[in-house]
Amino acid sequence: MNLSDLIACPDGKTLSHTKLWANIGYAAATAAFIRLNWIGIAHTEVWLAYLGCVAGAATASKFLALKYGNTGNKGGVP
Repeated sequence: MNLSDLIACPDGKTLSHTKLWANIGYAAATAAFIRLNWIGIAHTEVWLAYLGCVAGAATASKFLALKYGNTGNKGGVP
């Protein structure tokens, strides 16, 4: 896996804004989560919220991809 797979469309030639901003969001949430744990103020609710957001977003993304599949639209806009 190349790092470009995190932000590029499956064709590997164009930037995927959806992947880019999703990964930026995951990185920001992960950094905040690590910081809260580092300073010792992350409670069970923080763990549940973090895991719910990250796992929920990944699950929803996979569900939508399976349900609607690839429409063949290379621009990313329906």
